[in-house]
Amino acid sequence: MFMWQANMSVGVMEFDAHHRRIIELINKLSASLEKDDNPAVVREVLAEVANYTLYHFFEEEDLMTKHGYPEYPAHRKEHLDLTAKTFQLMNNAYGDHVVIGAEVYDFLVSWLKNHILITDKKYTAFFQARGLC
Repeated sequence: MFMWQANMSVGVMEFDAHHRRIIELINKLSASLEKDDNPAVVREVLAEVANYTLYHFFEEEDLMTKHGYPEYPAHRKEHLDLTAKTFQLMNNAYGDHVVIGAEVYDFLVSWLKNHILITDKKYTAFFQARGLC
């Protein structure tokens, strides 16, 4: 199970809450996989992860553009890459009736940890300087 850790805080309460929710949804996906749920249920949970993640990306990028965050283009590219990968996984799962397995969970956990601890952490000082943390 993927657990939120204090070192994952980016200093923006709203985004920390978003990250916690994404972790909850990823864990929901893991639980569904462990229970060997019907593939349709697993696909629905993956769609829930994807939808909430897109919402979070929009909110994060909106704040970045409003405040002129200089690393925005590179940050957005990471968001776009994950979005494309997630839609590819979902398209494969729906179109070819491929069963979603633990490798999808592992991918999401790895990506999220790296994104929060490396990419998102870069904006903490920027937003602190603007009184947003």
